[in-house]
Amino acid sequence: MLVSRTGGRLDMNETFTLNIGERKTVKNSFFGTSQDMMYCGMSSESTFSIGLLFSKGYQGHALNFYFPKKTSSIVLDGRKYYVVDVKPEYITLQNSQII
Repeated sequence: MLVSRTGGRLDMNETFTLNIGERKTVKNSFFGTSQDMMYCGMSSESTFSIGLLFSKGYQGHALNFYFPKKTSSIVLDGRKYYVVDVKPEYITLQNSQII
């Protein structure tokens, strides 16, 4: 389940846009841990980056993933997202399915 920072759930096949530095909560656990997705922009004309942030309280770590701009879908932590549009300022993704 994908949950926005404001608490609203994003349903399967829902399209959403992330601006640079904007975060969406991908997963919350009963134990107080959370996992967020952040759009990190384009490192070159043909590559974009998405970060996964894992945190609990004041501790956390992040992983940056780099993808070709021409890719049609990406998989992050077992969930597939279709890439609708990628620009240096924002990315538009569509929820797909859990793999």
